[in-house]
Amino acid sequence: MRIYWSQVDLEKLTGSGVVYFNSKMEMLEGLPCKMYRLIRQQSLWTHCHDYFQIWYVAKGTLSHTVNNRAYQLTKGDIFVIPPFTLHSVTIPKDGDYEIYGCEFMPSFVNERFEELPEEEVFFDAAFLGSFLREDTDAQARISLDGGTETAVRNVMKEMLMEYERRAPFFQLTLKAQLLVLLSILVRQVNGELVREGFEKSEKYREIMTKVVDYIHRHYQEDLKLHALCDLSNLSRSTFCQVFKDWTGKTFNRYLTDLRILQAMVMLKQAELSVTDVCYSTGFNELSYFCRIFKKYTGISPTEFRKQAIK
Repeated sequence: MRIYWSQVDLEKLTGSGVVYFNSKMEMLEGLPCKMYRLIRQQSLWTHCHDYFQIWYVAKGTLSHTVNNRAYQLTKGDIFVIPPFTLHSVTIPKDGDYEIYGCEFMPSFVNERFEELPEEEVFFDAAFLGSFLREDTDAQARISLDGGTETAVRNVMKEMLMEYERRAPFFQLTLKAQLLVLLSILVRQVNGELVREGFEKSEKYREIMTKVVDYIHRHYQEDLKLHALCDLSNLSRSTFCQVFKDWTGKTFNRYLTDLRILQAMVMLKQAELSVTDVCYSTGFNELSYFCRIFKKYTGISPTEFRKQAIK
């Protein structure tokens, strides 16, 4: 996934009548995030800004134009606009409406975004990556279903309350709530992927439950990957992918983690020697067991036992 947002020639834009909003003027010093609620707002001509903007329509209607394409938003709709995107908003005169707004700099999600990375991808990039597509359909108008709309409305109300009250450490709460909001919207704009993932999870649920249960009952044995492939009736490549999706770990890592956890429990039993624990948890070589145990815990099995007994 490529993460970037293009700077624009602001001098040319403003000369052509495009309005540019700057975060330094719009946001509090030291807080790259802003919350507000609108019940009176004139239409906004074509403009852009150096921050992300989220508008949630709690009441009424508006027209949102991006790249010369108009999107009609009604109650329960929301849009997410990335930095330096030309767009405009048309609001009917004398209309009864309520809009919750959130504006934030990418650095509020993660300071590394200040470096404007192009190729390097890091975990927090996923919060914004879905809203940086060239195709604006996904984020110019997002229709929320009943349960999702309720969640979005509640989060944005809580964010607005935190922003307005400004209690001690409100910035931390505001950032945490923004990440929750973005995670909800990421799922919403990637609905097809979410459905496919759910269907895949359900398809292999019974198989993976049986496999994991088998591992937990036989971890002390010499378990081999091919045996579990046979048990699940899956090819090696399919099994490895499904197992990692299901458990979050490779088979070898999952098995080793389980064995080390069991070894930690058994080492608390004074009547068992370190060698007994080694072979009882599926490790067939004492030196290897000691090396892996120290890698996981930072201390040797003998030191762990001494501290556990104390």
